[in-house]
Amino acid sequence: MHIPFTPNHVLLVSACYPPTAALLTAGPEYSPNSQELSRLTYYAANRPGKIGKLGAELEKRVRADCRKAAAGNTRARA
Repeated sequence: MHIPFTPNHVLLVSACYPPTAALLTAGPEYSPNSQELSRLTYYAANRPGKIGKLGAELEKRVRADCRKAAAGNTRARA
């Protein structure tokens, strides 16, 4: 679903990973969506000025996922 006024780099990062509800069924085979990951890589390769924003978005998501895992959330990615 496209949310209005959401930056493109945020949409690309969100598209790479399945929703947290899918984590329970994925188990240890959890991996990012390869087609969306290649789109994100292409975006980063062609827009070097956006790499900082991509890194900040990924760091924000990693911190949130680690915080959820530390709290005992069974659907956390970490």
